[in-house]
Amino acid sequence: MSKEKIDRSEAILRKKRNTKKGLQMRNKILMYLYEISDERVPTSRIAENIGLSYTIVNYHLKSMFNEEVVEKSFIARKSFWKITGYGQQTIKKWLEKNNL
Repeated sequence: MSKEKIDRSEAILRKKRNTKKGLQMRNKILMYLYEISDERVPTSRIAENIGLSYTIVNYHLKSMFNEEVVEKSFIARKSFWKITGYGQQTIKKWLEKNNL
């Protein structure tokens, strides 16, 4: 059985195991945050707009936060997320490479 190539993108984490499904989910999250890079958005809005569950999105955001790809702030005990400059550079590089 041949291994299917993983879309490696720039959503690869150095400190965690990278699975194909995890990379795909992080790509969706990063693409969404990149498109609205001037806004801070709550986890629930990200999950709603990309069609993933709150729990899955929150898990991947925390993983990316630990690798400084996204930043987190709190407003009234609610987490708000924004892509970092490092995150923007990496997803932009991937988009250019894949002509997206």
